[in-house]
Amino acid sequence: MSDPVPLFFPSQAIPAGGYSRSFDVELDLLDDGNMRVRGVQSDSRHGLAYDWVVSFPDYQIIKASAEDLSGDASVLSPELLSRCIEIQGAYTSQGFMKKVVAMLGDLPGYREHLALALEMARACLQGFPVPKDDHKRFEEAASMLPPGPGQIARMAWERDRVDWSWLCNSCYAYRDESASLFAEREVKCFDLDLMSPHPGQERFFWRGKRLQVSEFGAGNGFYCRNEMNDTFHELDISFDLQLDGTISSAESQWQRLAFEGICDDTQLLAKGLVGERLDSNYARALAGHVGGRSGCTHLYDLATDCLRMFEWP
Repeated sequence: MSDPVPLFFPSQAIPAGGYSRSFDVELDLLDDGNMRVRGVQSDSRHGLAYDWVVSFPDYQIIKASAEDLSGDASVLSPELLSRCIEIQGAYTSQGFMKKVVAMLGDLPGYREHLALALEMARACLQGFPVPKDDHKRFEEAASMLPPGPGQIARMAWERDRVDWSWLCNSCYAYRDESASLFAEREVKCFDLDLMSPHPGQERFFWRGKRLQVSEFGAGNGFYCRNEMNDTFHELDISFDLQLDGTISSAESQWQRLAFEGICDDTQLLAKGLVGERLDSNYARALAGHVGGRSGCTHLYDLATDCLRMFEWP
């Protein structure tokens, strides 16, 4: 990599306090098979809102609408609003990003719309309402553990892997080998009642994200940080990106995780990014350090979203 890595909107200088983008989403349970997903994304240049109705457990977008809240046509092309309706019928799982990219084209603001659509899809997959005490179906699988938080966590883990099979081996927490950790460690999970909302309940799942990019020194590189706070998690990742694409420092912090005592292990992986010189294949490089079956999906998403803010040769 011979050229410096620029931000994807180099014509606009980064504000003195740095660039910041926020995302907030809420899921409302409409009935036993549909939820409403409302998301808002904004920065100093634009504000954008999406409103979907999504069925579950197949996670198909039944209805979709979008609204420009701020930003002129040079930032957000009005034509993209009508294109967003074409997302109706899509599933927010594998292949979703490719469909959205094809739908948006390259009109001004397509990156902003893509970022919001991806965040909305991720949030949808966190909305999986189940009957109260549904985890007790798996009491036998957790019978070797003493009654308490660890046993409840093991039942929830088993239920998640059976009912949402795509979770199996998708990350460190849900890999096959993690089954043994419940007997070796003190493991706790979130309040399972949070997964059993009643029809008509608003905001049964919520999420907020804050992405920041700022320059450090006189043209020495960028400081990147992305944090996520939602119903089940509270974590962030930060790293310094040199102009040649090298990560010179990296760390993650966490306060709440889905399976405390297991997910904690993955939060130590960020430091392994130090020294990695990234290029246009940064997603693959990050997957090898913080993603995949040995990593954390959320940590990977937070890091890659920061790197999408740059143009890569």
